[in-house]
Amino acid sequence: MAVKCINRPLPNILMKSMRSIGYSFSTAIADVIDNSISAGAKNIFLTTPISDNPDAILYVSILDDGCGMNDDELFKAMTYGTPREYSDKDLGRFGLGLKSASLSQCRVLIVCSKINNKVNAYKWDLDFVEEDKEWSCLKLDEDEIENIPEIKKLNDIEHGTLVVWENFDVLFEKSGGQVRACISEEMDLACEHIRLVFHRFLNNQFNPIHIFINDFQLTGFDPFLERHPKTDTRDSSKLLIDGSTVEVQPFILPHQNDLSNEDIELAGGMKSLRENQGFYIYRNQRLIIYGTWFRLSSDFITPELFKYGRIKVDIPNSLDAIWSIDIKKQDAKIPKKLVNQLKSIVQKVKNRSKEKTEKRARLTFESDEKMIWNKSKNVDNNKTNFFININSTFIREYLEEFNEGDKNKVIRLLEIISSKLPLEDIYSSMANNNCQNLSSQILNDELIEEGVYFFKTQKKRLQKGNSYIFELMSQIEPFTDAKLLEAIKGRVENEK
Repeated sequence: MAVKCINRPLPNILMKSMRSIGYSFSTAIADVIDNSISAGAKNIFLTTPISDNPDAILYVSILDDGCGMNDDELFKAMTYGTPREYSDKDLGRFGLGLKSASLSQCRVLIVCSKINNKVNAYKWDLDFVEEDKEWSCLKLDEDEIENIPEIKKLNDIEHGTLVVWENFDVLFEKSGGQVRACISEEMDLACEHIRLVFHRFLNNQFNPIHIFINDFQLTGFDPFLERHPKTDTRDSSKLLIDGSTVEVQPFILPHQNDLSNEDIELAGGMKSLRENQGFYIYRNQRLIIYGTWFRLSSDFITPELFKYGRIKVDIPNSLDAIWSIDIKKQDAKIPKKLVNQLKSIVQKVKNRSKEKTEKRARLTFESDEKMIWNKSKNVDNNKTNFFININSTFIREYLEEFNEGDKNKVIRLLEIISSKLPLEDIYSSMANNNCQNLSSQILNDELIEEGVYFFKTQKKRLQKGNSYIFELMSQIEPFTDAKLLEAIKGRVENEK
């Protein structure tokens, strides 16, 4: 018969290991905010002192006006793997978030809570744990509580909880000792993260949650621009899985020409509009993962065509396991049971997004695969747009050298370059007869090398003679330049 042997982990080792599970500053802050929302908070205050005094106490605090905890509840909340019942609206899951998230960023975590006019506080100090080698959570006395940063704000409200981070060893290493400046930068990033992750709480018309950073109130982003009159809001679908309901609702954003600067800011900025297409997975209205198609479509078309497509997916916390929600609430995976149903929705959204993209810019002539530059006419203002033709034979050949992810990055780079073509400067230079193509010896050498490579790949692929390949190249930019083509021929001949 097996013999039961108690095998407790060493606290100093385990707590150190738990610090390295992958939290960023922003995601750690978000995990603490989850607890505040689960506690029914309506106001959450993030504070870090703004001071140039190097001797000033450095801390980050998160104060909420939630229900608060008594001494026993607070002690359990400071326990790793807190045993408690989770409601269907709870944003927590493992009972680890408060501790693991906080101590991933600092070495001292203080949690102080007020209920029934009574304030209690406990502290995890990693230096003390490493020295004591026990699960030694420190209960603070009244004098120590009075010295906790931002404690006066907790005293001024009826009930709530205050979380304080101190001793930022991780940021010290990251910043080369410039912790104060680093925290300021991290708080800016956290602000953007919070505005997106909790946007449905911040933007709730009837029961909003207010979040402040150093007394500045945050507004939520809206990746779907749901209130914009030209947003194409599709019917939602309710998918039943393992006795629970997953709600899926597609959106097609307005064309960017229909967006004001305020609309673009509300959506999270132009970069977000261009890149954060695809699924937005929410667990109890809290955003988990976004900006991905989860490989549910194998189309190789520039992401630009699909940039208007968004799919909002609401899942209950009862389905955490089959969606593979991780401890940091930063990742999820589509359950196999839903793949086929979601594939159909994805294709419809992509098709509609592509239609919207192409509708606003019709080509004035058929796209010529031989040309590096193409042009289109905007149907709104009848103006001509010039853009790099990613379907040109030369560019397609070049892109084949990249993997899928890098290929899309190069395509986005080319699209950005196209959008920044200095038309007025070009026009002015041409009017003054002071405009020519760049033709330095360095650039020519690079083009010759690319031309030789292009010649070899085409010859191998087509299994044709040299004269046929050179004739083909003479019709494809940039090899339509006779001098360049002759130089390529000479280089090929010299390599024989």
